[in-house]
Amino acid sequence: ASLTFGDLMVADERVSRDGTLKRAYVLRDGQVIESVLMPYKDGRRTACISSQAGCAMGCVFCATGQMGFARQLSSAEIVEQALIFARELHQRGERLSNVVLMGMGERLSNV
Repeated sequence: ASLTFGDLMVADERVSRDGTLKRAYVLRDGQVIESVLMPYKDGRRTACISSQAGCAMGCVFCATGQMGFARQLSSAEIVEQALIFARELHQRGERLSNVVLMGMGERLSNV
């Protein structure tokens, strides 16, 4: 995929059987982050977005933590992840109902 919106460029995307969409974005500096759009049977659409490229916590159970920390995402990079999903849903007559900061990174470390 070569969709570009602002500073995020889609590098890879995968859709699971339940319709969950997982995307990898390349940032301007070459760092890669992930975002997920989760559809629910009751009509909710939740975006799970990243707040960091990598993670400094080093949790042994987490692949992101084992990658190490690259940098904090800017507020524009964080918001853009949700905006991309919101625009795509709007084009299909749907709406983004929730945004959670549970993607890459320890979300409260970027405040």
